[in-house]
Amino acid sequence: MWGLIYGLEAAQTRLELIGARVAAWAVAILLTYFLNAKLTFGASIRHSRFVNYLFIQAVGAGINIGSFALLMLVGPVQDRPLIAMVVGNVLAVINNFLLVRTFVYRFHPEVDDPE
Repeated sequence: MWGLIYGLEAAQTRLELIGARVAAWAVAILLTYFLNAKLTFGASIRHSRFVNYLFIQAVGAGINIGSFALLMLVGPVQDRPLIAMVVGNVLAVINNFLLVRTFVYRFHPEVDDPE
């Protein structure tokens, strides 16, 4: 998001800032799926559930982007997009970590074990 706003200067209006946040989220989803599997949870991609991951991340995005948009449109930090982003991130990270740990990277032998 920072690169779109300050590096490319592609997001100047409030609606463009919200669009930059959505674009940044999409890139982050793909990157974090693989990094979480290997580094955070030490799980095999084969035993991970990408569809579950996408659903949980979509819920997190609703929390993240929704709170960001609310703060940008009517909140006390309308002229501070990075602060609004941090608030949205913190709220979503707590939600996402708990759900992803339980429903994506945990090995379930009755479902995942081919034998």
